[in-house]
Amino acid sequence: MVAGRRALGLDGYKAPAEDAGRDAKCIGHLSHGAIEALAYIEDAVRPGIASPDAERVIATMKPIAHSRRARAPESGHTRPTLRLPLAILIALIALIAALATPFCLANAMETKAIGRFGFDGVYTMVCSPSTAMVGVATELPDVQVIDGRTGRPVVAFREVAGRPVFSLDERALIVPGRLQVGDYISLWDIESGQETRRLQGRGVRLTPSPDGDTIAGVIQAHDADDEPVPGYGDIALWSVAAARRVAVLGSHRWVRHLAFNPDGGTLASCGDDDAVRLWDVAGRREIATLVGHTGGVKCVAFSPDGAILASGSEDATVKLWDVGARREIATLAGHAGAVRCVAFSADGGALASGSDDTMVRVWDVASARETAALTGHDYGVVMVAFRPVDGALLSGNALPSVGGWDAAGDTIRVWDVPSQRQVDSFGPPAVHVADIMFSPDGQTIVSSAAGEALLWDVATGRRVGAITAARGWVSHPTFSPDGEILAAEGSVGITLWDVATRSLAATLPGNGRPAFTPDGAILAVGSRDRVVTLWDVASLERVATLVAHADTSHTLAFSPDGSVLAGGSHNGIRGPPNTVWLWDVARALDAASAIGPDVPLMADFARWHGHRDMVLDVEFSPDGRLLASGGRDMTSRLWDVAASREVAVLDAPYRARGIAFHPDGRTLASVGNGGHVELWDVGSRRHIGTLAGSDRGFPHAIGFSPDGTLLATGDRGVFLWGIGDSPGEPPTAVDPQGKTGSTWAQVKRAGPTPGGTAFLPNYPNPFNPETWVPFDLSESANITVSVYDAEGHAVRRLDLGWRPAGAYRARDRAAHWDGRNQQGEVVSSGVYFVELIAGGRRITRRIVLRK
Repeated sequence: MVAGRRALGLDGYKAPAEDAGRDAKCIGHLSHGAIEALAYIEDAVRPGIASPDAERVIATMKPIAHSRRARAPESGHTRPTLRLPLAILIALIALIAALATPFCLANAMETKAIGRFGFDGVYTMVCSPSTAMVGVATELPDVQVIDGRTGRPVVAFREVAGRPVFSLDERALIVPGRLQVGDYISLWDIESGQETRRLQGRGVRLTPSPDGDTIAGVIQAHDADDEPVPGYGDIALWSVAAARRVAVLGSHRWVRHLAFNPDGGTLASCGDDDAVRLWDVAGRREIATLVGHTGGVKCVAFSPDGAILASGSEDATVKLWDVGARREIATLAGHAGAVRCVAFSADGGALASGSDDTMVRVWDVASARETAALTGHDYGVVMVAFRPVDGALLSGNALPSVGGWDAAGDTIRVWDVPSQRQVDSFGPPAVHVADIMFSPDGQTIVSSAAGEALLWDVATGRRVGAITAARGWVSHPTFSPDGEILAAEGSVGITLWDVATRSLAATLPGNGRPAFTPDGAILAVGSRDRVVTLWDVASLERVATLVAHADTSHTLAFSPDGSVLAGGSHNGIRGPPNTVWLWDVARALDAASAIGPDVPLMADFARWHGHRDMVLDVEFSPDGRLLASGGRDMTSRLWDVAASREVAVLDAPYRARGIAFHPDGRTLASVGNGGHVELWDVGSRRHIGTLAGSDRGFPHAIGFSPDGTLLATGDRGVFLWGIGDSPGEPPTAVDPQGKTGSTWAQVKRAGPTPGGTAFLPNYPNPFNPETWVPFDLSESANITVSVYDAEGHAVRRLDLGWRPAGAYRARDRAAHWDGRNQQGEVVSSGVYFVELIAGGRRITRRIVLRK
């Protein structure tokens, strides 16, 4: 239990200063006067004169001030240096810091990288001890965790490189620290997606001991003069409790893999010297060298009882070794390439091996005979693991980062070994995603990539369909408001597809990104003929033609009430460049009904100039008061629709190829080159965060889910981010907007419940309209949650089904009550009681619904 808490880093770890710049929180905003005041204090204050609080404020605000001062000459304005008494200046800055920082934090947005739909450049993967999760390391670099049963994305860790390994309790990933930054090992919390702890001294080929107290790894070997020895690594041990390296066992040539035996007393290592070595962990010494392979040894694994060791080699064989006798038992031959992974079944009777020959082979350990040869992988197999719960076998192949994989199948496959049949697969190769949109119900994402539109199930991350034109390509897919039609630009014009059947319903002339009115009745289509056409969706008849940009109206968007259509120009070769036009929809339809739908109408009532390069995207705020435009000039601009004027210029380091408002209207997101996303607070016009992309490609893809809990971005595959408000504390597991997160954050950070099973405080409480009630289980049980009113009358029964032992504290695991009774009616304010029934245990909690 203690080891589990340590593995999660619950001892108050805080990210070092070098990583603070990546946190997506604003730490304050300084006026020009305050910046100059700070500059004056820097020059005037001698060490020891200012109070510790003032010195802290100066240290915190100095980088912001220097940045603002450095940019000041670009505006063409100069400001006189403010000269005020020192005490007043210190008080002023302290007041600004006290007021500005909480304001910024209250409007900040917390993000969690959930994962990518599609894998890119996979070079290794590992299973958790229960095989319920798979960690996939890619060449971007990032490490993703997916559900080993469903393929559903769980979390992704950006800018993390190296072979990961799961902690014993499966709550954390252990990975080498970033080589260019520091000398450490990182522990990342899977639930929150945050780094929680660092162990001193970097190592690779990491593996935890069975009790979780020790981590073994490989460090660079050095000679007596402390000079690096090329090609050799030292086997080292780290203490999780002490958070540092505690021992070096000895050297080995190009160590490829490490494995502890079941009791943690022996460590096996293998490498390019064609040998397997055994180490006494307590005695810190080598106790045996096992020779027999004729090529570098890539992998080792102990049987569940520790009596047998399996090793896989570049010589295309697997060897079985008697650990006690230190001798070879058998050689398993059959692979045609290097064996890169081996794994025993839960009972030790079977062994699986994966090879560069793309084959997975299963062997009977007692007879040393092959019992199954599993084919289907497109590339070399780098992971095999038996699922203890059902005996199914998981296998995963590597995937190149460039070329050659366009026709490749899923990366991870699930096999029924007795029948030698593949029963499931997930993890398709990723492709460059150009556009993204959530369906109106938020359950599906459509993305355009490689000339086709792909449909993804949001809950599972599975690809559920594709829309491909018989001739040419499709791009810019757009759902109708009811989700039944998908409109897209194609090589033959604008195509309309029936989503349910994936069949082509109609083709209309035009090009560019189509746009539906909020009621779905009208579709707007751009054209290179200097017009925008409006089509009746039901009859597929043209209802109006609008005079538009001299060049293509590349992007279109309707206001929330459908009264205004906005468009951005593609370029300025034949007319005024980089403009945003607004058209009066009702006026255009009235005029077209009188004079005919084919007559071009001058129905625009505003033309906005401001961008210095082409306008790539436009979108209205949810209330329709603002229009955001993204440009190739590396800016996003906000326009007041009623006043017909620009109200803000949001500078970004990349072209704003796609923009999106959060459904609550408080945040604007823009995506630029390489998939990098910038987040802006709409009210204050402040930059509040950056989400790192892959530095590959030029996607326009960005979109919030209808409920605002998810952000999808395009990159190498569809990347998904969990969204929540920040209360100025660590991210919370359950985070309804506008609610304080401190109560739930404390529950989430707490260690395992003493005694195991517990019904934890609900969040929020009081609540309106919904609440989550977390719980812990000491053993598997059938779970029922019942809600009663103050008089003991049954209100609602939630049957959660059979749940294994563990912590159910995240939003997608805790019990959820939406404030409705069994008939679906909203209940009134008051005191209610929630009872958890777990097997033979009953626990009750009091909750309050307040409206």
